[in-house]
Amino acid sequence: MELTSAALHRGLAGDWRERLREWPLPLPRFELELNKTALLIVDMQYGSVDPEHGVGPYLRSHHPAVAEYYYGQVTQRVVPNIQRLLAFFRRAARPVVYLTIGFSRPDRLDGLGLLRQIDDDLAGLTAKGPLVRRGSRANAVVEPIAPLEGELLINKTSMGAFNSTAIDQVFRNLDVTGIVVTGVSTECCVTTTARDAGDRGYHVLLIEDACTAVTPYLQESSLVTFAAMFGRVATTEEALKEFARGADIRPVPR
Repeated sequence: MELTSAALHRGLAGDWRERLREWPLPLPRFELELNKTALLIVDMQYGSVDPEHGVGPYLRSHHPAVAEYYYGQVTQRVVPNIQRLLAFFRRAARPVVYLTIGFSRPDRLDGLGLLRQIDDDLAGLTAKGPLVRRGSRANAVVEPIAPLEGELLINKTSMGAFNSTAIDQVFRNLDVTGIVVTGVSTECCVTTTARDAGDRGYHVLLIEDACTAVTPYLQESSLVTFAAMFGRVATTEEALKEFARGADIRPVPR
């Protein structure tokens, strides 16, 4: 069924925090220490955020309203806000860690089974699915926010990075206790990784305008659920101001 732009936004709160007020229990509370915090950028690879790669052509052809929303959010909000966060973390000499998702085996058996099924289902529609080959163009981080020398790039084969990589050990080696999470897509790899980090004792701050889901509803529901139980959610502006209070670094202006 084709979704219209109006249908995509139907039933949403004016602000996702309105939904959060329905949560009856105390919210997670903590302050991040910049000198123990890393920036995590999830799956900002061509296969996930470029409409010419991955499922982009399929979405533009079969679900244009979804494609317009998702890729519009990536271009207009996610990439620019990640750039601002990157500039701040680099000037503060704090760790930046990138995640990508891609498989290595020709038979794709090292890829998550559910993703292989999606790939197979889309094959009948002459569309490329979410599984991309490791080392391919689709597996590369998009140029505007590409890693610099010395910044870590970790490839995963599951939704959550803690389930198929050594990222937990990496953060502990770096003496990281707080993680600022950005990327795509919010309802999938972003919050799966963020929730797992919270379950392992990290203080996790999810940046609401530096991540996006495939639809507005999935974005709203993901933010509400995460903020209720797993960590904090803030805008890029709010996060930069919070960090700037404890560091002699001015936030990068819009």
